[in-house]
Amino acid sequence: MAKTKAKSTDILSLIEAEHRQVEKLFAEAEKAKGAKLVEQFNQIYIELILHARTEELVFYPALREYEETEKYVEEAEEEHEEISVILEEIKSLKPNNPEFREKISELKETLEHHVKEEENEIFHAVRECMSDRELTELGQEFQEIKAKLTSNVEAALAM
Repeated sequence: MAKTKAKSTDILSLIEAEHRQVEKLFAEAEKAKGAKLVEQFNQIYIELILHARTEELVFYPALREYEETEKYVEEAEEEHEEISVILEEIKSLKPNNPEFREKISELKETLEHHVKEEENEIFHAVRECMSDRELTELGQEFQEIKAKLTSNVEAALAM
């Protein structure tokens, strides 16, 4: 029983759940128009910025602790930066600008690449070198840091 509970709060499970949530938001954005499209983008923006910052503060420092996982950090951080740049480009566009949807598609493709790499390569390496207890502790820290960052990220969207 404890194994199941630990699984749902380990950092890899939390990150995966966030990946699935953002995939749903993209699916909804693809069907949306007008104000609903803006609302969907705003949700994507908040989720991605929060997710990236939390990974950078909790997950990536943990990856640096192990030789087997440290090699993934630089590329992952570069991909986060690329995603952040695209988010800001979209934020500066009007939703009726054709480039708005094009940029959302570009963002989705960039994100899909990042998620695939993270879930297929990085997670496998992490499971090889971190204990269930470490993963659960990182999951708790991940949730705490994310909660602290939420209001700042929401405020940044309004700017």
